[in-house]
Amino acid sequence: MAKFMLIKISIMAEITDAGALRETALKNFDAADITSDDYPDTADWHASEVGQEDRRLIATEDNTALHAFVDMAKVRELLDGVPGAKAAGMSSMVVELEGTTNREARDDWGKREGIPWLADLPESAD
Repeated sequence: MAKFMLIKISIMAEITDAGALRETALKNFDAADITSDDYPDTADWHASEVGQEDRRLIATEDNTALHAFVDMAKVRELLDGVPGAKAAGMSSMVVELEGTTNREARDDWGKREGIPWLADLPESAD
């Protein structure tokens, strides 16, 4: 009988140039081969209302632009080579954290994840 485990990995990103992030995300989005049952052709999907709305969100929202870069195939590779384990399901989520400083953002992250001491970690040298 199989046993299933949830592995949760979180990364906090600091947006240092939203314009560059969004511009690159749009280039990747425009080049992506995206289809659906309603739009089996990539050009039709990109021209559809859904495709245009996705493009608008990438152009206007940092979290949507950043989420466009999450490569689930690379995430799945984290378990490659682990004896007796394989990826059984994947999900990704990008949420905007409250605060304008690293410490404030880590405090919000810690509250969301139930790690209250996260904000008390020393600042990184980066």
